[in-house]
Amino acid sequence: MEFKALHVHALTEEVAANLEALLSSLSGIEQFKITPETQELNITFDEKRIGFQTLAEKMAKAGCPLRDIDAALLL
Repeated sequence: MEFKALHVHALTEEVAANLEALLSSLSGIEQFKITPETQELNITFDEKRIGFQTLAEKMAKAGCPLRDIDAALLL
């Protein structure tokens, strides 16, 4: 699955670093791109290994809750 988020207001340089460390260590994350300058986030993951709800909970703990995202797609 792919999670694309635009206008991620919480995506500061610090939060981006936290997310990068988190996503690099999570099983099931296939690839990701974090762009703080444009407040965009793109994560491709294996839903059989990590569910979206679990991913969202871990992102929130890293400082990026879903409520701070204006537009997102789950494909």
